[in-house]
Amino acid sequence: MMQFVESRCKNDDIFIIKKFKKDGSIDSEVINRVSHILLQNGIVVLPVDSQYEIVGMSNSIVEQKIRNLIKSRSKKFVRLIASFKMLESLATVSKLQYDFLHRIWPGEVTVIVPQRQNADKEIALRYPKTKFVHEIIERTGLPLIAVNIMHITRGSTQQQNIILDFQKKVEAIVIIEELCKRHPRPTLINIANGKLKIIRVGKVSSEEIQSYFYLGSSDEEI
Repeated sequence: MMQFVESRCKNDDIFIIKKFKKDGSIDSEVINRVSHILLQNGIVVLPVDSQYEIVGMSNSIVEQKIRNLIKSRSKKFVRLIASFKMLESLATVSKLQYDFLHRIWPGEVTVIVPQRQNADKEIALRYPKTKFVHEIIERTGLPLIAVNIMHITRGSTQQQNIILDFQKKVEAIVIIEELCKRHPRPTLINIANGKLKIIRVGKVSSEEIQSYFYLGSSDEEI
């Protein structure tokens, strides 16, 4: 299916793409442009697996911009990673926890784990399965922060509503037309203390999470 790029609004780029290529990627022009915007501390709306998210670099400037946009001082961000090397730079996990993450990632599961710099604090990570998101993260060279657009949108992920809600509020919008419909959110779990706590069941069922968690272990903790 032919893809096309539609730009530009006064203060942002809007990329509208019919569907992914067969390998799950999109045009390199879009990836290059979005990566450049992110490296300039811009914020972008794009689809990450099954939901649209507000995405930016993980630094204090961008965090404040997103907090101002969603009007929340306390909202915690998810860090998006594109490799297990990035996981190791952000979190401290045991061998069994690492093996468990290998079984569920890349995938639509957000996992809360101990921070590497301070094991008493926790960090939420997700290794998405969307190929073009991996490519953007790899181009920037660092994990990205993300928050669901439903915090400020009109309750719809239809193309026209995303554009109306975010044009002139972010530096770029990436629309994948085949994803402009409601999908389950990523499943959210916490394994920071070695035990499995399912906080929100989403795209991945609790039964599937539990089967991966206890695989190879008879203990309740990993």
